[in-house]
Amino acid sequence: MMGAIDARHFRNAMGEMPTGVTVITTSDEGGTPFGMTVSSFGSLSLDPPLVLWSVIETSYCMPVFAKSKAFAINVLAHDQEVVSRVFCSPMDRFSHVAWNRGLHDSPLIDGAAAWIECVREKLARGGDHRIFIARVLNARTFDRKPLLHWRGDYGSVTTMAQA
Repeated sequence: MMGAIDARHFRNAMGEMPTGVTVITTSDEGGTPFGMTVSSFGSLSLDPPLVLWSVIETSYCMPVFAKSKAFAINVLAHDQEVVSRVFCSPMDRFSHVAWNRGLHDSPLIDGAAAWIECVREKLARGGDHRIFIARVLNARTFDRKPLLHWRGDYGSVTTMAQA
């Protein structure tokens, strides 16, 4: 059995993998919008279309997300670093961004690179996080480059290989 890894070394190693930045949103039973910045998002399956993401158990949004059946993944665009920071803070997040309601009242943030609307299929535990698996109902992309997170900082795609 392998010994325990130092948390800082693990975090630094994981920071070497650039990720896209999303704001995952939902509404509670009363229609109040909730959302948080999440970089642990990914595609799981094409058939059926499934995505997954994880949320730390101690997040103030966790009780709402755990009860919610529908979500929207807002893939942030390269110029939406401020939006990402807003959704990491304790402020009234939705008063600082333009948004509209999508399927099942999940908020869609204006200016995103993509919107992915889905319903929950499964909720599982993974260490100090909950893992959400959701079926995609609708996806829309816009001609915008994504916001990236790498080594604890933000950046954007500057070059891409042409096919």
